Amino acid sequence: MLKWFTLFTTFILLLPIPSSGHYGARFEPPDGMFYHGVGWNYQNSMRLYARMFPLEHHPLILQVNTSLPGFRGTDVARVVGAFTNTVFHADSQYIEYSLHFQDQQGMLDSVFALTDELDNYIDTLAIAFRQVDRPFFLRIGFEFNGAWNPYHPFIYPLAFRKLVEELRDRDVDNFATVWCYEADAAADFADSTEDGWKWYPGDDVVDWFGLDPFDAAGFDPDLPDSTDRGGRRNITKKGKTEAFLRFARERGKPVYLNELSAVRIDITPDEEDVDSADGIADWEAWFVPFFEFLGNHPEIKGMNYIDIDWSLIDQYEQQGWRDARLEINSYIRNRWVAALMDERFINVGYDITKPESVRDEEPLQPAEMDLSVYPNPFNARTVASYELRVPSRVNLSIYDSDGRFVWTLVDGWQSFGKHRMVWNAAGYPTGLYWLQLADDRGGKVAQPVVLVK
Repeated sequence: MLKWFTLFTTFILLLPIPSSGHYGARFEPPDGMFYHGVGWNYQNSMRLYARMFPLEHHPLILQVNTSLPGFRGTDVARVVGAFTNTVFHADSQYIEYSLHFQDQQGMLDSVFALTDELDNYIDTLAIAFRQVDRPFFLRIGFEFNGAWNPYHPFIYPLAFRKLVEELRDRDVDNFATVWCYEADAAADFADSTEDGWKWYPGDDVVDWFGLDPFDAAGFDPDLPDSTDRGGRRNITKKGKTEAFLRFARERGKPVYLNELSAVRIDITPDEEDVDSADGIADWEAWFVPFFEFLGNHPEIKGMNYIDIDWSLIDQYEQQGWRDARLEINSYIRNRWVAALMDERFINVGYDITKPESVRDEEPLQPAEMDLSVYPNPFNARTVASYELRVPSRVNLSIYDSDGRFVWTLVDGWQSFGKHRMVWNAAGYPTGLYWLQLADDRGGKVAQPVVLVK
C-alpha cells in the first residue's frame, strides 16, 4: 500500500495551523483552507505545472489576463474562449479573469469611468459571462497604483465600481471581485480625502483583496517592516505587504495571492544540481519564508503560482527575474508537491459556491482500466501498457516506495483502446516504485515495479 501520510510531513513543519480568519466573502473557502491555483499560461506552463501533481491534486483556479477593449478588440467569442480554452478539467476548475482597462494607447480607466465610449463592451462582457454560466473571480485593474500600470488616482476606483455595478445591472452575478496590489508600488492604497478613496473602490464592490508577492523581500518574516535612515522612517517592501494585509483585515476581506513566483531565485535544473545543493539553498531562501508567511496570515485564502522562466521575456529579464519553473529541480518540485498535497489546499473538483463542503464525496463512475509494466524488474527503461474501455482523462504517475510523487508520464484525454508509455529511469536510484493510472472520475489502478542497477 502507498504510504500517503509521508507526503505531508515536510509541509506540517513549514505551515502552522492559522488562527481564525473567516470573513464570509463570496466564494471564500472554509477557515484555514487555501485555493490552489496557477497563473499565466506561457509556453504551456499551466499544464507543465499541473503535471507535477497527481490528477486529484491539480490546481482549482486558472488565471487569464486580458484587457478591455484590448489590443485586438473584445468580442463574445474571445471572452468565452478565455474561459473554456484554458480549462483542462471541464466543470471542475474555475477561472480568475484578470482585466485591465487598456488598449494600444495605454490605460483607459478615465475613459471608461467618465464617458460612455466603452459602454458597449460592458454588454459584450455581460453576454459572455452569462453564456459561460460558471462562477469566476474577476480581478479588475490589477496592480492599480504601480508605475507600470499608470492608472489615475480617484478615477480608477470609479472605473472599478462602474464595471461591477453595470454587470450587476445586467443580471450578471456569477463572479467575486478582486482588488489587487503589488508591493513595488507606493503604499498609498488606503489614502483618502474629502473626495473619497484614492484607490479603493469600496467595500460593496470589492469581495476579495489581491496581492502579488514575487521576491522574498516582500514577505520574508525575518525582514523588517521599516528602516531608519538619518532619523527618517522608510517602509520596506515587506512593510508594504504587511500594511496591505492589515488593511484587508480592517475591511473584513479575505486575500488571494494572485501572482506568486520565485522570480529572483533562478532555479537550477537537475542536470546542473546533481547533489541538490542549489535546490536546498533555494528552498531555504524563498520557499521556507513563503510558507511561514502563509501560516502567519489566516486572511490569505488562495494562491496562484506562475511557473515560467522569466528570463525568456525581455522586460523581466532586464529586471533580474530568472527561471522560476518548479519542475526542473527534483528537490524543489518534490517538496512543493508534498506541501500542496496537504489537506488544507483545495484542488480540482471543489465547488467554490459551497464553502462548507470541501469535496463532493460521490465520484463519477470510474472508467475501466488495465495497467501492466514490463520488463519488471528492469535496469534502464520499462514500458507501461494500459487499456481504456472508454475515452477518459487519465494521469499516469510514478511514486517511490514511501508514496512520494516522482514524476508524471501521461496527463490528458486518451482515446479508448491500448496505450503505452516508456519510463527512462536513468538517474533514478535502485528501489521499488509504483506506477499509478488514475482517471478524473475516481478510478485508480497501480502496479509495483523494481528498478535495479
